[in-house]
Amino acid sequence: MDCNAVKPGIRVKTTKLGDTMGMTIALKHLSVRAEGVTGTVKSYVPGHGGDVWFVQHDGSNDVGAYVFDEMEPI
Repeated sequence: MDCNAVKPGIRVKTTKLGDTMGMTIALKHLSVRAEGVTGTVKSYVPGHGGDVWFVQHDGSNDVGAYVFDEMEPI
């Protein structure tokens, strides 16, 4: 997904996940990351230049942190 296309409120599906080294994000947002999850983009993760976004997973209270190229619009 193009980094400029990511906006709060859009629906996405996560794709192949990359490395999380260098991310300064609470473990609760990193531990729930998974491929193939659908959800809604909530907001960008501060301190990551707009490259990393919080995604509320469908059907749960989990909010994962994903890089813009780890998701596609649905």
